[in-house]
Amino acid sequence: MKRLSAILLVTVALAIAIAVLVANLHVPTNTPHSAPTNASIPTRSASDYPPLVATISRPAGATLSHIAYVYDGDTLYLQPDGTTARADEITVRLIGIDTPELRPEVQCYAIKARDYVRNMLPKGTAVWIMADKAKLDKYGRSLLYVWKKDGTSVNLDLVEKGYATALNIPPSNTYWRQFASAESVAKNARVGRWGSC
Repeated sequence: MKRLSAILLVTVALAIAIAVLVANLHVPTNTPHSAPTNASIPTRSASDYPPLVATISRPAGATLSHIAYVYDGDTLYLQPDGTTARADEITVRLIGIDTPELRPEVQCYAIKARDYVRNMLPKGTAVWIMADKAKLDKYGRSLLYVWKKDGTSVNLDLVEKGYATALNIPPSNTYWRQFASAESVAKNARVGRWGSC
């Protein structure tokens, strides 16, 4: 009887201790308005995380082109395949994403985004391009999705690694859900600009 009473007492004590621990647990919420208040939370680079499960495969109808110049993280110049004249170059604005601006003032992470794209796509690099519904933006730039030779979506890669935010501008929003998902993962992991700006 004493042994049963002792076991019962220990069980009740453990149940109370567990209830107190659970009641005092702080589960952070991931809302756009909540942010970590502890400034000492370490930031991580994009290479610390595996690629996002979401992918954007290169469509069969994508067109071959070559990098002429990278202006910033989301604007570049392409030399269409089979052309060599500078007059044939097209100015491209990557669809579905937005990187920090270099002008009129340099925004946080703008230089890192530009340099990342320049390293990923040096002059002469073969890329495949595809437009969406809207072909040009208000500045006359071609609105394009861009893929590397290995099939990597440049647009998605920039969002996954925290160099760009997802940007939904209908009607050119075929891959909006993939970009938004990638941004959410990068933001929660404090990757790239999300851990620095």
